Amino acid sequence: MESLGIDLKFLIGQIVNFLILFGALSFFLYKPILKMLNDRRKTIADSLENAKKIEINLAESEANAKETFDEAQKHARRLLDEATQIANEQKNKIISEAQAQSDRIIDSAKAEAHSAKDNVVAEAKKEISTVILAALDKIVGKELTDEDKKRLTEKAVREI
Repeated sequence: MESLGIDLKFLIGQIVNFLILFGALSFFLYKPILKMLNDRRKTIADSLENAKKIEINLAESEANAKETFDEAQKHARRLLDEATQIANEQKNKIISEAQAQSDRIIDSAKAEAHSAKDNVVAEAKKEISTVILAALDKIVGKELTDEDKKRLTEKAVREI
């Protein structure tokens, strides 16, 4: 090999140096870089997996929030309907009570008016009968019996 210009000792020294350099670089540089790249790859994969889990959890949370919101709206609508119904019932009850009370007041007023009318008519009849009796006494000039007075008074009152 010397004829080719290759020194065997020098070549073996170069090979040994290359292997030592390769081993040192492999041990101190290549393996830590590979480990760092693998760790980085694992971190990225874990992050992607966590992102998918977070996305799924977010979708579930949004669905739960929407469901909760819908339930709250239904409950609020139901409460509003119940309150409206109760208010309408109270309104109808108050109206019917007021109507009944006004009917009682009107009936009472009518009864009082009728009673007052009857009292006025009775009083008027008494006054008229007294006037009639006095006029009969003057016209006839004699004392009439109680029976005649009564009969004539009733006849005059009926005609009036």
